[in-house]
Amino acid sequence: MGTSKEECLEEQFPKVAHSLVELAEEHNRLTTNLISLAEKRNTMAEERTVAAGKRTFLAEERTNLTREQSVFSRRSTDLAEDRTRLSESRTQLAEKRTGFSERRTDLANERTGLSQSRTTLSRYRSLLAKGRTELAFIRTGLAFIALGIGMMRYFGYGPWTILDGTMVLIGAASTIYGSTRFMTTVKFQRLFERNVKGLLTAEPKAVGE
Repeated sequence: MGTSKEECLEEQFPKVAHSLVELAEEHNRLTTNLISLAEKRNTMAEERTVAAGKRTFLAEERTNLTREQSVFSRRSTDLAEDRTRLSESRTQLAEKRTGFSERRTDLANERTGLSQSRTTLSRYRSLLAKGRTELAFIRTGLAFIALGIGMMRYFGYGPWTILDGTMVLIGAASTIYGSTRFMTTVKFQRLFERNVKGLLTAEPKAVGE
C-alpha cells in the first residue's frame, strides 16, 4: 500500500511541477504585462505632462493674444473716436462751406441785380443823352432862324438874302427834326421812367448790409 502511494505521488509530482512551471510562466507573463502597462502609463504620463506643458504654453499665448486684442480693441476704439471727431469737424466745415456758398450765391444774385440796374440806368442815360442831342438840334435851329431873320432885317433884301433864307430854312428843318425826335424821346422817357422809378428813388445801401 505504501509503495502505491509513493508511486502515485511520484506520478503526480511531474504534473504538479509542470503546473507550477506554468503558473510561474503565467506569473512572469503577468509581471511582464504589468511592467509594460507601467511603462505605457509612464509614457502616457510623460506625454500628458508634455501636453499639459503645451497646453500651458498655448494658454499663455492665448492670454498674450487676448491682451494684444484688448490693446488693439482700445486702439480701434480710440481711432473710431478720432474718426467720429473728424467726421463732426468735416460736417461743421461742410455746413460752413454751404453757408459760404449760399452767401456767395446771394452776392452773385445781388451783383446780377446791380448789373441789370446799371444796364438799365445806362440805357436811361443814353436816352437822356439822345434827348440832349435833339434839344441841341432845336437850339441850333432856333439860333439859325434868329440869325437869318436878324441878318435879313439888318441888311435888308439883297444878294445875301439867299444865304439868310438858307440859314432860316436850315434852322427851321433842324428845329422841326429836333422837335419831332424830341417828342418821341419824351414818350420813351416817360415809359422808361415808370419802369425805373424804383431804381431812381431807391436809396443806396451801405456796404455790408
